[in-house]
Amino acid sequence: MRNPFKICAVAGALLLPLSAQDGEGYGFLNIANLVPGDTPCEINIGGESLKPDGLKSGADTGWFMVRNGPKELKVSVGELESATGTIVITEAKGNLIGIYLEPDPRLDSEGRPNPPRIRIRSFPTYETTGFALKFVSLCPEQGRFQLGPLKIDAKPFVPIEIPKWNGGGFEIIHNGEKAGQVSGSSEGGAFYLLCGEDQKGGKATVLVGANMQEVPEYLRKDKRPPVESGAAAEPLTTEP
Repeated sequence: MRNPFKICAVAGALLLPLSAQDGEGYGFLNIANLVPGDTPCEINIGGESLKPDGLKSGADTGWFMVRNGPKELKVSVGELESATGTIVITEAKGNLIGIYLEPDPRLDSEGRPNPPRIRIRSFPTYETTGFALKFVSLCPEQGRFQLGPLKIDAKPFVPIEIPKWNGGGFEIIHNGEKAGQVSGSSEGGAFYLLCGEDQKGGKATVLVGANMQEVPEYLRKDKRPPVESGAAAEPLTTEP
């Protein structure tokens, strides 16, 4: 498993094209793909492609630095309608973003369900000592989950703290079906376990690092110490 606290090398590719229009200072992004299937997500930030080959289902980008200021985020998956939103990057603050599917309640002209809609949601980083894990369901309805021996009922988007997790691996069961497997982590820190679902019952899960990030001293605005708050930057908004 990758080190969840390492700044991705892709940061350098993002800083140059975005720096001309943005303010001083840097914040952080980590994007996780919870859309089931073999088609990777195409992610565009501020007019630049994040990963040329796309982001696979059940994977995350790792943390990377982006210049402060508002950024347009566009996500595409196959033939589904793209999702667009605006996120405000704030100095030394991290934004963990989950990409997931939401059923479209409308029917087409022949009375058939429309394809699901791509949605984007932001979660705050947080501080911890040792190991800490929060589970968040991005599935459209409340469901029963089993994380190893622990059984929980989870509402969509509500973080649930998982007690006594020591970094070990476990199996994820959702409504009686296997949803994924956590391989665990040998490094302590803050983590989220996210789970998404599609209309056919396909699942996608990912364990992502949620530790507070620190801007290198030589890049800090006015050489100030890093911001201590683990709150996410401005909430992400998506167009309907």
